[in-house]
Amino acid sequence: MSTIKNFKKDDLIVREGDKSKNFFIVVEGKVGIFRNNEKIAEFSKSGDIVGEMSFILNKPRTGTLKALTDCSLLTVEGELDDIIRQYPDISKKLIRTLAERLTKAAEHRS
Repeated sequence: MSTIKNFKKDDLIVREGDKSKNFFIVVEGKVGIFRNNEKIAEFSKSGDIVGEMSFILNKPRTGTLKALTDCSLLTVEGELDDIIRQYPDISKKLIRTLAERLTKAAEHRS
């Protein structure tokens, strides 16, 4: 299931350590990822996926998501197998996003 959720600047979207079965797609606005109160990433492009790692791995959140501006996010909830079946385009985007982030991480380590 997916729904649009709106957040005001500085709203907490999810907290590090939370366990949930969802991830987010930026519709508009800017979202920051924080670890130990330090911003480690920022997403502001429409279509950016955030919060996918804990969803895929079914593990607690490794970072806190916070609205850096007023923003609208598409919240995608459910089981991974159901998401793949119901939303093939989102699933492809999810795979592409993971591949891009893995490539960046590998390049950063080199």
